[in-house]
Amino acid sequence: MANENDYEREGNGPSETPRETLKKSVEDGLKEALKQVTTEIGEVPHEFLGVFDWEIIALGPFQTPGPPQTPPGRIIELGEKAYIATIVMMNHNMCVNVSGFGGKIQLSYFTSNTETMERVEEMDYTCCIYPDGVCNPEGLPSFFVHIWEFEPTEAACILETNICARICNCNDEAVPHYAGFVRWVLDLDPDWLWPAGPRFDHPIRYLVYDDEVDPCDCSVNCDD
Repeated sequence: MANENDYEREGNGPSETPRETLKKSVEDGLKEALKQVTTEIGEVPHEFLGVFDWEIIALGPFQTPGPPQTPPGRIIELGEKAYIATIVMMNHNMCVNVSGFGGKIQLSYFTSNTETMERVEEMDYTCCIYPDGVCNPEGLPSFFVHIWEFEPTEAACILETNICARICNCNDEAVPHYAGFVRWVLDLDPDWLWPAGPRFDHPIRYLVYDDEVDPCDCSVNCDD
């Protein structure tokens, strides 16, 4: 998917798209999800706001907007749509500050093929969220949710998506010292041995398969 700017607004019609359905589901369940994570790192001008003022968390990928999100979201067939939910949290002071100067939250999604160790440029995506002055009362974090709907452009044993964030001013210029990236990924797929839950300090990883072209190579016996 080519780069484009997409400005997130609230729903604009009586019928929900899959993105809107998933966004509502994420927002409704966010309080419970936040109990499983800890605010970590997001660079800010410390002399003004202090540390631990914002965090970027990701959920997914999902194949269905749900809930429940089934089948396993991290096993995707080429040609299927999938969704990643990104949550930007800010404490009260930062939210008021960013909203006060008309700031925007820029999210950038970058995907790599770990088989070839090359970037999948067709899946690059950038968009902006407008806080619009909607901040929770002091003492409560404010959060903003973006749903990225994407369709993998190639098959790979593992594709890896990293998500970065910047704060931009009303002139679309990056504000100095405001930068962050996803370090917490919340996996909602329960496995037989490993429970669903938060994963720290790694990107979103998922397999994309293509039954039409993926050959089986059984020339070597695993027992040999």
